[in-house]
Amino acid sequence: MRQIKLVVLAVASTLMFNAHAHTNNELVAKPAPLEVGTVDSVIQGFVKQHANPNAKFVRSFGSTTVGTEIKDFYYKDGKLSITGNAIDSKNSVFILKGTNKNVHGYLALHDTKKAFEYTTDANGKVWITEVKFSKVYPDFDEDFIKSNVPPKGLLAVAHPTYSSMALRQAPHIGPYNNQDVTKLESKPGSPYVFYLNTTAVMSGSTPLNGVTKENMYRVWQSVADQYSFLKLNVTTNRAVYDAARAANQLRTGILNFVNQDGRSFAPLRSFGTTAAGTLYRNPSSGFDYGYGIGMTAAHEIGHQMGMLHDHGGTGGEYFEGIAAYQWGPIMGNYWMGGSWANQLFTWSKGEYNTATNFEDDLSIMNVNESVPYADDDNATSKVLSVASGGVISPSANWGQIGRTSDTDTYTFATSGNSTLNLRVDPIEYLRMLDVEATIYDANNTVVARSNLPVHRSAEFVNLALAAGTYKLVIRGGAEGTPKNGFSNYSSLGYYAMKGTLSGGGTTPPSTDPVLSNGVWLGGQTAATGTWKYFVIDVPSGMSNAKFYVSGNSGDADMFVGSGGRPSNTVYKCKSDGPTSIENCTITAPAAGKYYVGVYSYAAYSNLSVLANFSK
Repeated sequence: MRQIKLVVLAVASTLMFNAHAHTNNELVAKPAPLEVGTVDSVIQGFVKQHANPNAKFVRSFGSTTVGTEIKDFYYKDGKLSITGNAIDSKNSVFILKGTNKNVHGYLALHDTKKAFEYTTDANGKVWITEVKFSKVYPDFDEDFIKSNVPPKGLLAVAHPTYSSMALRQAPHIGPYNNQDVTKLESKPGSPYVFYLNTTAVMSGSTPLNGVTKENMYRVWQSVADQYSFLKLNVTTNRAVYDAARAANQLRTGILNFVNQDGRSFAPLRSFGTTAAGTLYRNPSSGFDYGYGIGMTAAHEIGHQMGMLHDHGGTGGEYFEGIAAYQWGPIMGNYWMGGSWANQLFTWSKGEYNTATNFEDDLSIMNVNESVPYADDDNATSKVLSVASGGVISPSANWGQIGRTSDTDTYTFATSGNSTLNLRVDPIEYLRMLDVEATIYDANNTVVARSNLPVHRSAEFVNLALAAGTYKLVIRGGAEGTPKNGFSNYSSLGYYAMKGTLSGGGTTPPSTDPVLSNGVWLGGQTAATGTWKYFVIDVPSGMSNAKFYVSGNSGDADMFVGSGGRPSNTVYKCKSDGPTSIENCTITAPAAGKYYVGVYSYAAYSNLSVLANFSK
């Protein structure tokens, strides 16, 4: 083995890594953690190396020389993201990210399976510690290498069945419909982007290896489903990723598809850097491409977000779920759900009775990685849309349960004895939502509640309702107990409703302020993150209807809906620029009630609202 020498080439705060291999029979104790300076000195050291690549600092750490080459560098407004590799080994990964107060990162040396971790202590000092290679790459631990694979007899698993109500309520919902699979986006416009780099398994827009475009669509869709509660745009479009990375690298991630068989893996906490996860094609395994590859992608991206494996039960490192409830955690052994007809895969915080990992997955993504939740699409209530003949259509009645505490309320009224037949389905392909639905009367008394066991849906059959006003409340469901079953902790996702309300169903009168045609309604004030709604009746025969908001403070965004309150995902027209001056137009509007929804992206005061229609 070569003699390691300490060479000081630049300031002591610039730290890089370079490893030299041990022989397999060497038993060398890991060196004590090494203090390497304050957060500020470490960051400034990297800033200097980025400006001058020759200004490196190399030092001995036990029997290893440390030093790194910078590949991608982002430092703006006190936020840092660096990706690189060891000085003399391209087969390595270095990541460091954080702020002026706290940085964290790794160097992983693939050839020697050695790894080093950067941490920041309470005093703002940065330390290097040698750690197990599997701490950086959880799916590389040789003790568990065979645990999370398809069990014998479950290789040819069936992909999930689409709900008949899945009608493209959001870009990732519903069966494949000839979309360009190289341009898919789940939340277009979001600054938070995760890129599925399928280049290696595609020839232009045509998949390789006999994989169909529908297969590729289902892979993307599976990942989009599992992360739909976040404001995260899962995309296959490189241009979208490049633009988001240029704006703020800390808001992006990447997973590379590889055109060969192998064990997929991803570096822990690499979201916010350009260090990519690796997803192998595995076409010879026989499982459905959308289900197998899609779930594996969601699992590996979970590592990139910062999640470790959900342990427990006979699965050891990879908990195999609870068959009685057809439920399992995404970060466990999802293969066991391949034969379940109504499989439910969710994020976890270790509530089941054999859990040994109690980390809060939702908090890791939302707080640690700062990826915000999707906006609440039903923050107060909506009117249940009941069409002619009492028809309740899934194209007009749908929503999203976006967090544990979220409930969606729909109001309706009956003028006489009525009968309700209603089904509420989760509509995502690889769903996380188990639906619970409850109907309350005007006294807030429960009339009926439904959460079909191991079926994920709610249903009311021939429910008799007297004349009166009602509300339908939808929330994430739970089954069994948290210790033997699952809670509603991450019972999240999109749903839709289908059915009939016969025998006198009516829409309750709106309580929103009424606008008069061509008259400004002023004096409006709202706090950040709140909605206000206004309503106006538009008669038939109008050539257009124009809507305006105007104010000198804050940032008010406007969304206009027909027949019910709009949201930022459901609207007829919208205007959401960076000020409180907005306008939009609906050409040849159908007669009916139009609702102007004003969302306070930033608190505003003395705002005015106008609706103006003309022939």
